[in-house]
Amino acid sequence: MVINSITKNYSYMLAQNQGSPEKIEKGVRGMIDHMYGKHENCDIKWCGFLKDRASYRHTNLPFGKDLKSESLRADLEKLFLGKIESQSKKLSKLASSQANESFNHTVSTKAAKNKHYSGSSSLNYRVSAAVLQKNEGYGYVSKVSEAAGLSPGNETIKRAIRLNGKRDKKSERAKTKQHKKRRINLKKERSVKSTGVEMREGRTYESEIGMDNEQLDEEIPAPMNASLCIPIDISTAPLVVFDLETSSLYRTSDVIQIAATSSNNEFSSYIFPKQTISIQASEITKHTVSANQMFYDLQPVSYKLPHEALTDFITFLSKYPSKPILVGHNIKRFDCHVLYYSLKANQMWNEFSSHVCGFVDTLELFKKIMPGLPSYSQTSLVSHILGENYCAHNAVDDTRALFKLLTSKALNNLDAFVFPVSHPYDCIVQQDNLKSYNEAIACKAVSRATALKASKSNLKLSHLKLSIERMGLEGLKALLSEKTDRGNVRVTNCMKVIRKIFDFLTPES
Repeated sequence: MVINSITKNYSYMLAQNQGSPEKIEKGVRGMIDHMYGKHENCDIKWCGFLKDRASYRHTNLPFGKDLKSESLRADLEKLFLGKIESQSKKLSKLASSQANESFNHTVSTKAAKNKHYSGSSSLNYRVSAAVLQKNEGYGYVSKVSEAAGLSPGNETIKRAIRLNGKRDKKSERAKTKQHKKRRINLKKERSVKSTGVEMREGRTYESEIGMDNEQLDEEIPAPMNASLCIPIDISTAPLVVFDLETSSLYRTSDVIQIAATSSNNEFSSYIFPKQTISIQASEITKHTVSANQMFYDLQPVSYKLPHEALTDFITFLSKYPSKPILVGHNIKRFDCHVLYYSLKANQMWNEFSSHVCGFVDTLELFKKIMPGLPSYSQTSLVSHILGENYCAHNAVDDTRALFKLLTSKALNNLDAFVFPVSHPYDCIVQQDNLKSYNEAIACKAVSRATALKASKSNLKLSHLKLSIERMGLEGLKALLSEKTDRGNVRVTNCMKVIRKIFDFLTPES
């Protein structure tokens, strides 16, 4: 904040005193004194203290108070009074380069830099055209044609009038206070974004940086791009309702039955488990295994081995003309994770992911569109909405009932509830990241909510420490307050929280 204040005051002082070395010398002294509460060298045109001595507070210094550090004052006087003041004559002749930059841009539209026009006879005409456009406006084309005895062209005249009007409006808009504020804010945003990228990447370009691997800096992960989570248009994706029956109630359990239902297709397969089916799971699903035979409700069923059944399921999904969305009840907390572990164990997760657009959990969907129900279990929803009962905890019957429920009530509300296929893997990464914050949470240096948000953003505690090593407190602030592609703050921009984390990671300070 102090740095920004010094920069702003110095820029304004130079702009207001152009052409007068004496005023610049006085302005340099007044700028420093003003920040330290001394206003003898101030001008009532810009000094708020001289206008209202009783209630004046600095608008761009911490807490609105005067600076107190004498060491900082000595450094400022050494820099500004010792070096810059002696160059007041040169500084008084400075002018804005904006007009030159604007003209250079116009020239580049006529004589592009990636073309070798400097060696052609047309260069003089191209630069002359840029000068005419700058001085006369877009109507120069018609005037040149008329001077050469050619028709000025009605369409050319209309186009010139339209473009000149557009340029005039843009020029007027650029002079407004709101537009100037917007330019300043956009510049700040670009600066913050650039700082964040530099801090995350570390050293990427210097002499012989690739010769010694130990010199290479670790790159801190960027915020996850939400627009990349669902890569295709989900409004056209077919819906496939699926359900799993498992050997236990843990995410790492085996799949013992998998079924799927869509508008015109069905899939079902029993899978012989490697793990023992728990008593609790068996009571719920009615699945049992005896010797080498699998039973459902005490009736023998034909089954397949995991790799064969999962291959058939992927083949079933691949036959759709576009990638389907898999829909299920309470899948975000359970079924997706069980399916991930089973596919991962058979080295089939990547192939499965390439054939699926995303997931939808109907438990979240019905809680949103039908708040206040006593129960959101699938059997309760079917009974409440459809007035029907069915054989629950058989994957085939579950998928049929859920598809009927879905098409009768909530088909138009799915888009907002789609989550990416990578969700199970992302959860594992998040849990791994969260473990790195255990000590900080125990010491109350980081709240669990903040640690969880940082973990979801793919940040470990080591990444926060690395940002401090590179850029200190500003580096930590840049990392935690970095904006995502949706415009949200990555973790937090609260300086109280950031300072607490900084103090924990730098106890020597």
